[in-house]
Amino acid sequence: MKKTYGLSEQQYREIARQLYEAELQLRPIPLLTQQYPDITDEDAYAIQKAGMELRLADGEKVVGRKIGLTSRGMMKQIGCDTPDYAYLTASSCVAEGGSIARASLNIPLVEGEMAFIMGEDLNKEHVSVADVMNATAWVVPCFEVCDARYPAWKGITVRDTISDRAGAALFMIGSAPKRLSEINPRGIGMVMEKNGDLLGSAAGVEVMGSPVTSVAWLANKLLEYGDWLKRGDIVLSGAFMASDAAAAGDHYAVTLDGFPTLSVRFV
Repeated sequence: MKKTYGLSEQQYREIARQLYEAELQLRPIPLLTQQYPDITDEDAYAIQKAGMELRLADGEKVVGRKIGLTSRGMMKQIGCDTPDYAYLTASSCVAEGGSIARASLNIPLVEGEMAFIMGEDLNKEHVSVADVMNATAWVVPCFEVCDARYPAWKGITVRDTISDRAGAALFMIGSAPKRLSEINPRGIGMVMEKNGDLLGSAAGVEVMGSPVTSVAWLANKLLEYGDWLKRGDIVLSGAFMASDAAAAGDHYAVTLDGFPTLSVRFV
C-alpha cells in the first residue's frame, strides 16, 4: 500500500508534543485540520506514533488497542465512513467499580463496548474473522471514556481524532469474562443507562456488522503500519451506539447480554 505523507518528521514530533501537553495541562489546541488542511491519514497516524513514543519515554506501557468510529451512530457524530485506532496504555485503565474525576478530562464522552483479550499473536497477512475468533482468549463488557485535546467535538474530522490517539482517554473492563464461542457477537445485545434512565440499546451488528469484524479490521490495519496484535492485548472493539457527554455526578451502567452489569461514576 502506497502511503502519502504531507508533513515532515519534525512536524510530527512537534504536533505530538502539543497534543501531549494539551492532555497533561487540560489546555486544548486548535483542530489540526484547521492548522494543516492537507494533512493525510498517514500523517495523522505518524503523529499518533510520535505521541506514543513520548508516553513510552515517560514510563507508559502499551496494554492494547482501541478501535473508534465503528458504529453508524459514531460515524454520524464525526461525519466519516472509516474507523480509526489507537494504543491503550496501562495508566488509562480504571479499576472495575472505580470512579472517574470529571475535572481530569476535557470533553469526555462515554461509550459501551465489548473488549477482546487476545490469546495469541495475530501477525499474518490478511487476518480473517476466523483468525480473530481462534486468537481471542476472552471477551468482556467495557466502558471507554473518549476525550479530545481540542476545544469541542464539533467540527472534528477523522484525521483530527487519529492524530489525537483516536480520542483515547480511559477505559474499564469487566471481571467476568466469557469465551467468544459462548456468545453470538453479531446478535448480542447491550443496554446502556445513565443515572437510572435508559440511554440506548443496540446489538453487536452495529459494530461493523460484528465486533469480530472490527477486530479483524484493526489487525489488518496495524499490519499496514508494521505492527500487529499481540497475546495479552486488550482490544476495545468499538461502541455499540452513539456516545454520551459525561458530567460530574453522572452514573453509567452497561449490561451486555449474559454478563454482569458494569458501572462507573463521574465525580
